[in-house]
Amino acid sequence: MQRVLLSVAGLVASLATAATVTAAVPSLTVTPSSVKRGNTVLLKGSADGCAVGNMVVILSRAFVHTHDFAGVPAVLARVKYGGSFRVTTRIPATKRPGRYGVTGRCGGGNLGFLKHLTVRR
Repeated sequence: MQRVLLSVAGLVASLATAATVTAAVPSLTVTPSSVKRGNTVLLKGSADGCAVGNMVVILSRAFVHTHDFAGVPAVLARVKYGGSFRVTTRIPATKRPGRYGVTGRCGGGNLGFLKHLTVRR
């Protein structure tokens, strides 16, 4: 009986370790990565570590000023199960063409990713 309990305890420890190792790293995908001004982009990714229902604040000077964080235009997305988020936004038709950085925050901290979006005429 003691051998069975030790085996079960070892299995539980192994599964807990595997779950920790496979946790999603915060990430962002910007689709398309190059867009004509006036068109929309899809922003999706993982905000692992943020609770379900929290807001991810996705920041870029390419976005419209509907929401701002520290003076930078922001798009808000709600965190879903597993840390995932997904939102679309329209790039202003008057946005100056160029390459813009896109970052994110959640729960008062930086998520640690930097992607780029190219805005074309």
